[in-house]
Amino acid sequence: MPTRREILGTGAVAAGAVMAPAGGHAASDEPTLDAFGKGAALLRGGPLMNLERAYQVMAEEGLDGLIVTLPTNFFHFTGYYDHVAVRHEEPNSFALLARDEKQPPSIVMNQFLYYYSFVDSQFDWPGEMYLFTGWDSNIGDGETVSDIKQGAGTAAGGQFYKQEPKARAPFFFDDKGEAPQRDFETDRLEVLKATLKRRSASAGAEWGLIKAARNMGLNRGRIGIDDPVIAAIFESAGLGATTIDADHALRRIRMIKSAREIQLMRIGAQLNADAALAAVQTVREGATHRELRARFLSECAKRGNLPLFLQIDTVTSEVYDAELKEGAAFAIDAVSTGFHYYGDYGRTIFVGEPSRSMKRATDAIAIGWDAVREQLKPGLRYSEIRAIGREAIKKSGYDYDVAVTPHSVGLSHTDEPGRGGSAAYWAKDDLVLEENMIISVDLPVRHAGIGGSAHLEDLTLITKDGATQINEIGDRIVIV
Repeated sequence: MPTRREILGTGAVAAGAVMAPAGGHAASDEPTLDAFGKGAALLRGGPLMNLERAYQVMAEEGLDGLIVTLPTNFFHFTGYYDHVAVRHEEPNSFALLARDEKQPPSIVMNQFLYYYSFVDSQFDWPGEMYLFTGWDSNIGDGETVSDIKQGAGTAAGGQFYKQEPKARAPFFFDDKGEAPQRDFETDRLEVLKATLKRRSASAGAEWGLIKAARNMGLNRGRIGIDDPVIAAIFESAGLGATTIDADHALRRIRMIKSAREIQLMRIGAQLNADAALAAVQTVREGATHRELRARFLSECAKRGNLPLFLQIDTVTSEVYDAELKEGAAFAIDAVSTGFHYYGDYGRTIFVGEPSRSMKRATDAIAIGWDAVREQLKPGLRYSEIRAIGREAIKKSGYDYDVAVTPHSVGLSHTDEPGRGGSAAYWAKDDLVLEENMIISVDLPVRHAGIGGSAHLEDLTLITKDGATQINEIGDRIVIV
């Protein structure tokens, strides 16, 4: 059996050691808060998406425009995460993009949300803003709001939308005058007034969306949407556009990252890996799954990432618990988000000296990953990645079933289109790598009875003529 010193000399890292990236660069000593501040600054630059890619995909899929409301898609279009939509689990804001590049993108948003939240981020938004309040309580002609709502529910052919009710006056905080207003308070009101001067508020989200769609020419043609509420509004308004589910198109767009997205993912992926390593380096004999999961959650929070899950020894269940004893060998798969972009990181952890069988398993997946990394470049197919990794493992004399599963990573863990919808285990297209994709190649050993579990996973940016890692890959196993 190899000694601990021998293992440390051939691809392991002891708890507390500094992880060094491939290529010999020292691990970053940049303070976490500075890294997080850089990410926050990147968000202010307007639409995050690769607009060139968006126009290309719309042309290829025959779409005249896209209208989205789901928080992930809205964030991708705007850089703003709609927390109100998340809290209420219903559509709240809309983002619109026309295939006609002369048309600026548009946002439809609640006036108070704009004043109370959106303005604070000081976004460099290059498009149009359509704010809405609500219906004035005094509609006129003896009608009340409830009368018009009832009429809207029964009217045929979109009669309800032919006459927009008077919009309620915008709401903002009154100045009590007992102390000077703070800078952000005056900024909020000044920006709101300037925006409303450019375009008055609509009487509701529906009217705001219809105005934006008409002004952008999206009231006709084929429009990709991400929620049926958009189709319902279009139908009620009698608009001539055909709406279709745009999940496939949106994922195709998200696969190819903009320069700012790549910068954000570098930050979030590294913070995720750092949190995972910090958590496992606290493991001692007698520690439990529950304690390790809790430590990972804490380490993510320290760094500003939002923890999602830590798979331990192939177990993802949040209620399962077991002790990690001396001699244990277990895989981790750590996932958290930084600025809503996913980090995905896998390693094998040894509590003390590894067994011979587990050392062979980790050697095998390291060989597979090295073989894949050498050949990653634009033009390579997913199926070819799997073949390269498995063939390298087999040729090296290892008889292990290793997944070697590539998947795009971004605003979701599996950020790519596939047949059969957005289910976790869809039948994937045999995608071809393109420049500015960020992928993971999962390398878990799919065997029981080897004395533990093994996994290896990093995030890789596909470049013009090759690939580079966006988290420090360090060594392949961790000994605690």
